[in-house]
Amino acid sequence: MDPKVVLVLTWILAALVVAAYIWFVVWRYRVEQRKKAADDVTDTAMSDAIARTAQRMAPPPTSSPTAVGSAVVAPTPPPPFAASPEATVAGVLAGIALPHDLVPLTTIAPRPAVGDRVAFWTDRAPAEIVGPAFAAELERLGYKVIALDERTLSAQRESDRVLVMIHPEGNQATIGDQLAFSSVPEGAVVIEVWLPV
Repeated sequence: MDPKVVLVLTWILAALVVAAYIWFVVWRYRVEQRKKAADDVTDTAMSDAIARTAQRMAPPPTSSPTAVGSAVVAPTPPPPFAASPEATVAGVLAGIALPHDLVPLTTIAPRPAVGDRVAFWTDRAPAEIVGPAFAAELERLGYKVIALDERTLSAQRESDRVLVMIHPEGNQATIGDQLAFSSVPEGAVVIEVWLPV
């Protein structure tokens, strides 16, 4: 074979390899951008859903200070919550119907300074659906649910109180410097519930 033909074929092959590599890099960049945009939409949708739930469940306005004679009397704040030592999450959530195929998670990293704690996971629905559905179940059980931030809820019923944290990407959630729920699959939503101490 003519050496010039071999040289031309080599250059053509090298150009094809470089073009394929550039195409792959561009494709991978676009996939990452789409994934980032989808994650942003999910986070925004979850925040909006929890905010709507919080507005729906907002506590009634507290009474303003009243004047008695010449003294002003402020409303008395509720006593701080203290869980009884024998209280468990299973006990205070007795009768709950877990939405969207949530199932208990047995492998969870320890969380310091909390009472009894459980976690549930599902990959059947996104966090913006699962979180409000779980809050609605707590309401059905008679709990008053208040959003503490975009991923944390507080629920109280008489002397029972639980804190709920929603993890949209459960397999990436951390407590301190370790993975919180190492056994859940990618994309799983984790609902973590504990009794405050």
